[in-house]
Amino acid sequence: MKLRQDQLQEHLKKGLAACYLVSGDDPLLLMEACDAIRAAARQQGIEERELFHAEAGFDWATLRDEANAMSLFASRRVLEVRISNGKPSDKGTTLQALAEHPNPDNLLLVVMPRLDAKAQRTGWFKALDKAGVFLPIWPIERSQYNGWLQRRLHSAGLHAEPAALAALAQQTEGNLLAAVQEIEKLRLLGESNISEELINDAIGDSSRFDAFGLADACLQGDLAHSSRMLSHLHSEGVDAILILGALNRKIRQLIALHGLSGQQLSAAFKQQNIWPRQQTPYKKALQRLSMTQLYDALRLSEKTDSAIKGSGDNPWLLLSELVAGLCVGGLVTG
Repeated sequence: MKLRQDQLQEHLKKGLAACYLVSGDDPLLLMEACDAIRAAARQQGIEERELFHAEAGFDWATLRDEANAMSLFASRRVLEVRISNGKPSDKGTTLQALAEHPNPDNLLLVVMPRLDAKAQRTGWFKALDKAGVFLPIWPIERSQYNGWLQRRLHSAGLHAEPAALAALAQQTEGNLLAAVQEIEKLRLLGESNISEELINDAIGDSSRFDAFGLADACLQGDLAHSSRMLSHLHSEGVDAILILGALNRKIRQLIALHGLSGQQLSAAFKQQNIWPRQQTPYKKALQRLSMTQLYDALRLSEKTDSAIKGSGDNPWLLLSELVAGLCVGGLVTG
């Protein structure tokens, strides 16, 4: 069953499906959709969660064994499978089997980048779609962006004048993670009515050390500046997941743009919601980084995500490696 993201909350109020396939490229929207599913699972008493990163070389037998095993700590579990390239290395055999023969003790959550039409014709996709919910996460288009900002401000208890809304849109330029950060700053100011002057005072001078500012510096290839920014963000107590989300967004956008030129590149920029004034840093990064290096960055991003969620690795050390790799290449992903 296919759902839009705005239908998810109403669906979850009625109960959980056996499995969910969440697919999209925007890190904030993807994260919020998965958070909503996990929260609904906890409300249903599903406390335990097993996370699988199905990268190249992943042993799918591990997932099958876990799906068939009895839980030691709870009657039901969330089995969360993240496939960073959207292509199961076993051609989807395991996912299809789990969808067609579900274990009632498990809730299967599969997270992938946006799936193309070819992927949606595969047996594993059709099995997941039939057994549960397919939730494609579409990016916010430019024409929808101001309305999205207005709804987020309203949810935070804020009212923005039209000029203030336009200023916030210009400052954040379609970057949803950046927008959420700035709205939180505005909320903490204690003012419910937001003016254009307040937007410019609160945001204009502070954005240079924000997570999205760091991601932009990485596109430019400025390692010294990027490293200083990361150190500053760490010292300021900025959540590592926000920084990773901003970097991961750039990586996926670069992968989508890589190898294109002329009209194809212009169309891809538009599809990725990259505004004209933002395009020069992307072009510099595309000249500097190979597709292999970008996929290495994606794998390191997944490893960093695991570290943030408690794998035992140092997430800030991995973030520094990711920043260095995006600036100069030569990532180490082992």
